[in-house]
Amino acid sequence: MPDARKTSRAAVNALRALLERHNHIVQEIDGQNDFGEDQHVTLTEDGEVTGDLVKIQVKGGRSWRRADGYAVPIGDHGGTWADGNIPVLCVVHDPDTDRLYWANATKQLLSARREGEVPKTITINSEQELDDESVADFVAEVRAYLSRYRGNQIIQAQLGEMAGVEFGPSDIVQHHVNVYGEDLIFWQRQGEGFATLLHSDFDWYPEHIGPEHFYPNGRPGLLPGMSVLVDKILSKAEAQWLAACFDAAQWARKPTVDVPQLRTNIDARDNYVARRIEHRLRVEPDSLPRSIQVLRTEIATDHDLAAIATELESDADAYAEALSKPCREMSDRARRLVTFYLVKEVHVGLPVLPIDEQFRIAWRCPRPTGEYGFDARVGQPSTRMTSGRQLVSAFRLRPGDRIYWLSRYGNERGRNVSAVWDSEDNPGTVCVLFDQLTLGDTFWPEEYFVRKASTEPR
Repeated sequence: MPDARKTSRAAVNALRALLERHNHIVQEIDGQNDFGEDQHVTLTEDGEVTGDLVKIQVKGGRSWRRADGYAVPIGDHGGTWADGNIPVLCVVHDPDTDRLYWANATKQLLSARREGEVPKTITINSEQELDDESVADFVAEVRAYLSRYRGNQIIQAQLGEMAGVEFGPSDIVQHHVNVYGEDLIFWQRQGEGFATLLHSDFDWYPEHIGPEHFYPNGRPGLLPGMSVLVDKILSKAEAQWLAACFDAAQWARKPTVDVPQLRTNIDARDNYVARRIEHRLRVEPDSLPRSIQVLRTEIATDHDLAAIATELESDADAYAEALSKPCREMSDRARRLVTFYLVKEVHVGLPVLPIDEQFRIAWRCPRPTGEYGFDARVGQPSTRMTSGRQLVSAFRLRPGDRIYWLSRYGNERGRNVSAVWDSEDNPGTVCVLFDQLTLGDTFWPEEYFVRKASTEPR
C-alpha cells in the first residue's frame, strides 16, 4: 500500500475508533472515489440514535499543517459542502502527534460567501482538537448546528445565513420583504431589553432598537405622518410590520425567572458606541480635538493610559485617518483610536435594560451643563426667512450663532447660542444652550432654525 494511502487510512481509522468508542454510528464511503466525504456519522445520545447525521471529509498527513493550524483543500467540493442537505465537517489527523482536529466546512463556506469570498481551503484551528475529553463538546456543537435544519428552525437558519448571523432556538425572528424587494429581519432575544433590525439595503448592519426609537406617526413636530425608526424613514407597510413585531415580542424584553440571564451583547455595545460617536462628531465637530487635549493632560500622570495612547498612535496611517476622515470612511484601527480619544468609559447595565440605559458612555469631554429635555420647551424655533437669514438644522448650530425664537404667542426675538452638544439624556438628539442660561434645550437633529447669516466661513 502506498505511503499516502496508509496515512489516509490511518486518519480514517483514528476518527472511526474515537467516534465508535463513544457509541456513534460510522458508515464509511468508498475511498476509491473522491466525493469529498469519507464518513457519514449518525450521532447518538445516551445510547439512543438521535437522527442527527453529518458528513466528514478526513485528511491525514503532515502536508495539511499550517503555521496556525491545518488546512483542507476544497477543490471542486465547495458547492456540495455549502449547499448540500447535510452539513460537512473536515477532520485532520496529525501522524506525528496522533491527534485529530476539526472544523465545520459548511459553516465556513457560507460565512465566506456572505463576505463575497471564495476560499480555497477550510482552515482548522489547532485549538479545535477532537479527543476523548472533547468529543462530548464536539457532539453538542454539531447537534446545535444541525438543529437549525429541523422544523421551523430551517427558515431561521436560512434567514441567518442570508444576514450573516446565528439565531438561537428561543429567539423571535420575523421576516418582511418590502416593495423594492429588500429584506428586513426583526430579531428579539429572550431577556434582552432591545431588538435588532437587519436590513439588506444597509448590508445587514445591525440596528439595535426598542419601541422608544419608533415613531409610527412621525416625530413630534417633525415629518408628520411619516414613520421614523431612529433616523430612518419607513414605508407604511414596513411600519405596520415593525409595530406588529414589537407588540408580539414585548414579553421577551421583560425579565424572566425561568430563563438564565443573558450575557452582555458585546456586538450591540460596540455598535451602540460607534453610532453615538458618529452622532457626537456630527453635532460637535470640535469634540475630537478637545478630547485629545484633555487626554494629553490625563496621560501626564497616568502611565497606563500613556502606554495605550503610544501603542494606538504608533500607526501613522490610522492616526492621520482619525484626524481627517469621517467615521464611516475610517479603517478599524482609526475608529479604535477615535473611540479611545472620545470615550473615557462605558458603563454596562443588565441585559434586560433598554439599550440607551444598558450602555452609558462617560465622555472624555463631558457636557457643559444639564439638560431640560423636550417637555420644558416654551415656544419654538422660528423659521421665518428674511434677508440676512439662513435656514439650518439643529445639528448645524454652533456657539456664537444668533438664532430667532417664537414665543407661545408667536412673537419673535433673537437668542444667542452659547453651547451645542450631543444630548446625554436623550441619545440621538441635540442640546442647545441659549443666552448663558442654566440648562440646555433638547431638539431633534432635523429641527429647523433660522440664524443670522455670517460672512465668516464655517
